[in-house]
Amino acid sequence: MKKTTNFLMTGMLGMAVLLSACSKNTTPDAPVDPGKTGRSKYVFVYTGKGEGAATYIVSTDDITKGGVSSTNNGVEVDAWSFIVQNNTVFAQAYNEQGLVRPFRLNEQGKIFEAGRAVTTFRTGISGKVGNDFWVGGGDPRSSGVGELYRFDAVNLQLAGRSTTDLKKITGTGFNAVWTGLFEVNNKLYIPYYKFKHTPGGRVYEGEYGSLDSTWVAVFSYPELKYEKTISDDRTGFIGDWSSQQGLQQIENGDTYGWSTAMGDGEQRTSTKPSGIVRIKKGAEQFDKSYFFNIEAAVGTKICRGEYIGKGKFLMAVYTDAKATGGKIKMIIADVFNNTITPVPGVPVHEFGGFKLIVYAEPDGKTINYVMEDNAGEYYVYIINSDNGTVTRGAHIEGAAGVTAISKLTY
Repeated sequence: MKKTTNFLMTGMLGMAVLLSACSKNTTPDAPVDPGKTGRSKYVFVYTGKGEGAATYIVSTDDITKGGVSSTNNGVEVDAWSFIVQNNTVFAQAYNEQGLVRPFRLNEQGKIFEAGRAVTTFRTGISGKVGNDFWVGGGDPRSSGVGELYRFDAVNLQLAGRSTTDLKKITGTGFNAVWTGLFEVNNKLYIPYYKFKHTPGGRVYEGEYGSLDSTWVAVFSYPELKYEKTISDDRTGFIGDWSSQQGLQQIENGDTYGWSTAMGDGEQRTSTKPSGIVRIKKGAEQFDKSYFFNIEAAVGTKICRGEYIGKGKFLMAVYTDAKATGGKIKMIIADVFNNTITPVPGVPVHEFGGFKLIVYAEPDGKTINYVMEDNAGEYYVYIINSDNGTVTRGAHIEGAAGVTAISKLTY
């Protein structure tokens, strides 16, 4: 098999998870009481322009108009990825110590560091579980050992760890390279692809297994132990290295997975169409009666996707039928009716990151999407999934890259 370098297997600029818990914090180290609600602010994480520019966590009251700037309410942070759980932004450093730092809003609505930094390890995947915990996974591409840790988002401390032989998951000489981590029925579903690292090469240099299959490793929770793999052969692998997208359990208990059906960054590409598969509520196998062929419906492959609500997903698809990168346009995919709604109000633009930067409102129909326009400026686009209408909102001033948007209460 040809040795390849995967353009998808690089560090993610950022990731954010939709907040479900609310709190009013009284002291910097006080546990969060999710039973209380209060005022709220939208929170962004972005990097400024210019060589050596800093990364900031910034808040604002209104994203429908005006601007968002680090000069009026921002905290500088040295981190690589972000996850929001229990009304807290957890900033994760991508280094050997993997320091995790928690940030919240105080009673005045100002961002502050809410507790001490916790040492984990170099985190490549993470996902929230319930309202009080999230789980992170180590970079397994070269080591052959998969590490998971459970993080207590209330007490701001580690609550458990595990290790897994990645070749045991694949049953071959290839490692299972994790591409996301998602809660499904109180278990962890971790999609992966098969990869054999080149000794002495960079972490992302090596040899692929098949690009024409979908694999998901099922882990117990809270034990973090590997149980089994479920698979499908109608599309490609789910997710992308560190992108934290590709799988979602929705309100009715069904779980949907979507695949870009991409290649390895060089000559090889998947022969399967890019589409959406389903796992029925209570099942631990793919539903062979369901396949939503997105590539056939729109003529191009999926780039990324995020759940909005009520069976609808916001998806970025490429504008060129042969593209595996470059320009994208937005659609709404309804998995209940297998229909596509174009979103022309969001301009065609370059896909510049590893994950769609979105925050879905609790109403189940509104999703806020952050994108860079052709002039290099970042704006929030507010999308109504019921009718596909779009309003351009706040300008993220001075941003060279936006890695997260969410909402915190105080």
